[in-house]
Amino acid sequence: MPARGRRIAIIGGGFSGSLLAVHLLRGSAPADRILLIERNAAFGRGVAYATGNDSHLLNVRAGNMSAFSDMPDHFLDWLQRRPQDGSDGMVTTADRLTFVSRRLYGTYIQDILTSEIAGQSGAPRLGLVADEATALHDTGEDYRVEVAGGRQYDADIIVLAVGNFLPEGDEPGYIADPWNPHALAGIDRESAVLLVGTGLTMTDTVISLLDQNHAGPILAISRRGLLPRTHAAVTAIKPILPAATAPRTVSALMRRIRQALERAVADGHDWRAVIDSLRPDTRDLWIKLPPAEKRRFLRHVRPWWDVHRHRMAPSVAARIEAARSSGQFAIRRARLGRLIRKGRSVDAELLPVLGAPPLHIDVDRVINCAGPLGQVHQIPSPLIRRLLEEGLVRPDPLGIGLDVTSEGALIDRENQISRKLYAVGPITRGVFWEATAVPDIRLHCEALARHVAQMVLAD
Repeated sequence: MPARGRRIAIIGGGFSGSLLAVHLLRGSAPADRILLIERNAAFGRGVAYATGNDSHLLNVRAGNMSAFSDMPDHFLDWLQRRPQDGSDGMVTTADRLTFVSRRLYGTYIQDILTSEIAGQSGAPRLGLVADEATALHDTGEDYRVEVAGGRQYDADIIVLAVGNFLPEGDEPGYIADPWNPHALAGIDRESAVLLVGTGLTMTDTVISLLDQNHAGPILAISRRGLLPRTHAAVTAIKPILPAATAPRTVSALMRRIRQALERAVADGHDWRAVIDSLRPDTRDLWIKLPPAEKRRFLRHVRPWWDVHRHRMAPSVAARIEAARSSGQFAIRRARLGRLIRKGRSVDAELLPVLGAPPLHIDVDRVINCAGPLGQVHQIPSPLIRRLLEEGLVRPDPLGIGLDVTSEGALIDRENQISRKLYAVGPITRGVFWEATAVPDIRLHCEALARHVAQMVLAD
């Protein structure tokens, strides 16, 4: 091992990058130095936890949201230690079953990172760079990270923890990025709003509109018109589909799951318990599927999987249902056609999926709620684009992320496995599938930190 220690650069300072930095600080050699590079000033939050709306809730209960798998009550303990009087701007009384705000959870991650920095003795081992990484240069011995501001940083190991990428391309009357703080600004209170997509991003947007006292109609469209299901308290059951004995086709997997659902319901269990029982095996089930079967899953099963796997907090679901019952909010099966600006409004063409004639509605604004970008070639990041062009990385076989090994090492265009470039988090979902939720990402970060630490000891 070099006397100076290993220099490890993490590109992306959201949940994945911040948690990985913490684990590396705890598990790597004392001489190692870690650099956390984040284009936004708010380290630890990323897209998911940067919302300023406390009505945007986690879709996982507080009892399952610890940042550390070996300390399952870490988040709950943190909640109990924080002020309960709202002196920090957030009020909550949380127990294991509570769905707390995403903003509060972002504060939790920031607090972990801050505490780790404050607890360091001697020379600082973690450096924070508030800038966007735009290029990597191979010097032969290591890599040099170039940031938008012009500075360069040498690193022996680089980890891409870039999170989800947001769509771009706002136009008059059309918002491509619903997470933009100004996405809902200036909407006439009584006018109609069209939301494209019916998943959790859509529910957040509806909640935001309701919070700003929007009184006009809200229409959400998608090809299948599926709304995320609602969480409920359930009794856990044993895993129903161990990866070692599971079939290797999507049709056979779905048949086994349906059979398990029927048995569970007949025994008095809730369907949610069956879906939850798949969690420990989902990654291995996905990895063992042949590429053609994974594509079949994405084409035919994913929408139904998403609405059952990624559910709404009960309080969110209640507000959505109340808006539907009142007639203010509706869902329609349709695709978005042409948009024509007409003064201050937009003529939106809706293309029904069942072959009915196109419809035209007049709305104040159209908001894309289809979620983060789903194809790696769509990613606007100059860094990712350049890495793909140079062949230092390659898309996974499905094209929804980057190709990595089971340890997270990036694979280049020539099928070579890198010993210096790694990835963690949503950018690896094509390989691991379950790579976007906290319970899964924390395991990935812990495993990658152990792998990097072992590499340091071996060199």
